[in-house]
Amino acid sequence: MKYKVEHHTQYEYQSPASLCHNLICQGPGKNPYQINLDFECEIWPQPHYQTTRIDFFENQWIYFSIQKSHQELSVRVTSEVDLQSPQWLSVEPEDTPAWEEVVRWLQSTDARNDTRQFYLESEYVRFVPGVREYARESFTPGRPVMAAMLDLNKRINRDFTFTPGFTDISTPLEEVFAHKKGVCQDLSHFALACVRSLGLAARYISGYIETLPPPGKPKLVGSDASHAWIALFIPELEWVEFDPTNNLMVADQHIRAAVGRDFADIVPLKGIVYSSGGQQMKVSVDVGKI
Repeated sequence: MKYKVEHHTQYEYQSPASLCHNLICQGPGKNPYQINLDFECEIWPQPHYQTTRIDFFENQWIYFSIQKSHQELSVRVTSEVDLQSPQWLSVEPEDTPAWEEVVRWLQSTDARNDTRQFYLESEYVRFVPGVREYARESFTPGRPVMAAMLDLNKRINRDFTFTPGFTDISTPLEEVFAHKKGVCQDLSHFALACVRSLGLAARYISGYIETLPPPGKPKLVGSDASHAWIALFIPELEWVEFDPTNNLMVADQHIRAAVGRDFADIVPLKGIVYSSGGQQMKVSVDVGKI
């Protein structure tokens, strides 16, 4: 399945900014089931300096600076990808190893080095009171790891209400758990806390998924959004992706942008602006088949 994603971020400053330094982490994602066909990043005003680097997790970062007075900043990132059907879709969940076996393997000398940082706490993924007990309702003794994860996915989707505006990036996981409300970022962080608290390795994925309009209604320009989900490491299958917000095992509709321990590792756009006033930010995302 081929998709085109256009992610546009625009800042308007109350007072002209004299200087800004920014980092963009919006793709193209590196994944065996995603072929990146095209990637463009348009920045206005034109930066005085721009460079690209690859981080520890193999994500692409674009750094740029604008060293002249400006009252607006526009960043438009366009990606075209071809998504392949993942191997894990052909696997029977009951045929995967017991989750305790996976934990033992991850903690052995046979484990891959790239899994080790993903079964620990991180900035937004904390083992808050009750999270391990919540996870154990799905991860019962001897249960196959994929079957247990699918059950956890279903329970999070059932128990938590998708509520835009209830949380922001500073909302602690305790509050998300207590109210059982949040957005895809919160539900993904909670799912990560559940499985990591048991000793399993899982990572956070940022990207996009197409938003379909109600039947008979036209799709609005900019109505799509950034999305987040998780990947659980299962030996032989490697990183298997689950979307707790939509109760899905990822197939060929999720466009990957970056991976990390949590949102803090892969903030889509961040920086420093020298200005004496406030600012307004507008974001629009369009995802469509090509």
